[in-house]
Amino acid sequence: MESERLRYTQLFLDAVGYVESGRKGMISDNENLITRYKPAYYDILRPQLKNRSPLVVKETVLLLTKLGERQALDDVREIMYSDNGTINGACSAYLRVIEAEDDTIPKLLDVMRHDSGSEFRSAAMKLRRIARDVDVPAVREIYGQVRGDLKKPVMDILTSIIARYPELESQRHLILSEPVYPNEEKLNSFLDKSIDYIDRRYTVNYSDAETIRADIYNNIVTSFRKIQIRLYNEKANLKYYSAETKKKYDRTKDLLIWGAENLQEKEVLGTAAGESSGICPICGSKMIHSNDGWICIDCNRRTKS
Repeated sequence: MESERLRYTQLFLDAVGYVESGRKGMISDNENLITRYKPAYYDILRPQLKNRSPLVVKETVLLLTKLGERQALDDVREIMYSDNGTINGACSAYLRVIEAEDDTIPKLLDVMRHDSGSEFRSAAMKLRRIARDVDVPAVREIYGQVRGDLKKPVMDILTSIIARYPELESQRHLILSEPVYPNEEKLNSFLDKSIDYIDRRYTVNYSDAETIRADIYNNIVTSFRKIQIRLYNEKANLKYYSAETKKKYDRTKDLLIWGAENLQEKEVLGTAAGESSGICPICGSKMIHSNDGWICIDCNRRTKS
């Protein structure tokens, strides 16, 4: 993966050099830069939006336009009002494309709500490229409604959104989890068990401890994660539930936050440095245990060693 990034970086910087020397189109019309691009590579392109060469800036913006790269939105708006007409024109074109996509997204989502054939898959393919972070709830609603082989195209949309918005990475396990249908009786049963687990079992046995065995730590985090995922999936259903259930939901959420924070303060015993067996109490990803403590490989959260 790192070698692919390095190759892309070299490819892009070579193209920048060509454009700086007067060879037009080496960035904006470079098929390799388009087909090999990944959202994680935006930080490779971004510095060239400040390049002293207006032509390099223009071609970088045109490339971003062809890629439909929404991470560049604020950056493009910032340079749009420069004194150079060449740059202004490219930025205006980029913004028109993004605005057109914004108008298209609700229509594509509506198709996916009401179709299950070729139109569904066509809409999903388009949304995979242009869907935004704000579209996650709507896409997840569709994900909960479809069955069978229709689930994968919707999952692909959610995965692509996470890739375009790195700040969502710590929520990956939540966003990609299975939505649940409203069922107040089942939720109340789950909340009662969750409250008992955190407020009684965890509090009595572990809340005051300064150290904890790695296997127990992992078991607790696994339980916390299950509670977190269920609360995340029930949030959209709260409008169907009674005030009493909502109050119990809020109590469970507060207990979970407290429990996760309390667990982070403990020293985890019985794991060799470099062994990946810890689980992050925040995002649920694996943690690496080094001489400096536990470090989450996704959200970079640190806990005591």
